[in-house]
Amino acid sequence: MSSLQEALAVLLGAESEGVREVQEARAEAEEMVKKASERMAHEQEKRLEGARSKARDLLDNARVAADEEARQISELGREERERMERRFREVAPGVVRAAARENVERLLRRGGPAA
Repeated sequence: MSSLQEALAVLLGAESEGVREVQEARAEAEEMVKKASERMAHEQEKRLEGARSKARDLLDNARVAADEEARQISELGREERERMERRFREVAPGVVRAAARENVERLLRRGGPAA
């Protein structure tokens, strides 16, 4: 009977060892899944940060371009305003003289100012 007991003890020991190995394998698999999930989350966060950085760069570039365009438009407006002022200063005296001459001629044709 001793060999039966020994065989039973060996089988129980093997079962215990099998259970322990299954538990260890399960724990190891869970740890591997956890590490893989963490790596994936880390990689995803790196990609998201890269996308955010690109978006910031694009926005900064667009802002700089818009500021430059606004500056150029403002400069063109200032130049146009100065050109119009110069043209007005050149033309205004002649227009005033012509208008005054027409009024004088009209008054002279009527025989003087109406009283």
